[in-house]
Amino acid sequence: MGNTLWFINILKDQPWFGFLIGLAFVAVMFGSKNLVIYFYSRSREKKKNQDQP
Repeated sequence: MGNTLWFINILKDQPWFGFLIGLAFVAVMFGSKNLVIYFYSRSREKKKNQDQP
């Protein structure tokens, strides 16, 4: 099966790779949060506009 700790070995040898993975993870998490907030506010605005005559 080989070395099952290959990812940990890469992070030990090149810590900047782990930093890049962390930055990508943070960007995805905050980006998805902002998308959810954006679509939620858009749907509320649509509902508010439909309710008004």
